[in-house]
Amino acid sequence: MIKRSIKNIQPDIVREPGAKQTTLKRLIDTPDGADRFVMTLFHIEPQGSTPPHYHDWEHEIVVLEGSCQLQLPKEDKNVKIEKGDVVFIPRNEPHGFTTSEGEECKFIVVAPTERPPIHNYFLSEKPYEYTSNK
Repeated sequence: MIKRSIKNIQPDIVREPGAKQTTLKRLIDTPDGADRFVMTLFHIEPQGSTPPHYHDWEHEIVVLEGSCQLQLPKEDKNVKIEKGDVVFIPRNEPHGFTTSEGEECKFIVVAPTERPPIHNYFLSEKPYEYTSNK
């Protein structure tokens, strides 16, 4: 059994192509012995984003704080998600997240550890951006 506090987990910058002002905390990961699912806390700061991308596995998401826009390029729409919302994103569905000025969002993603051959498809050629506000 493992028990830890979220506040004691150090954040990592999301360094995927096109990511902006986004960090993650690996709450439960394979080094902890997780062999079926991992749990990650994402924090998208104001005017931040994770660019549209898709992959061979699903996501289950719960929004803990704030709000953001869930981008669904295949459907050509954005959906506002906010504290208390639960979202299921099927495998291979393009998705991304953005916040506007004065808006930020924290959400937990649960994803499988045993993924098909890992293929992330990022729909951005921009480098990631992160400027510490501390």
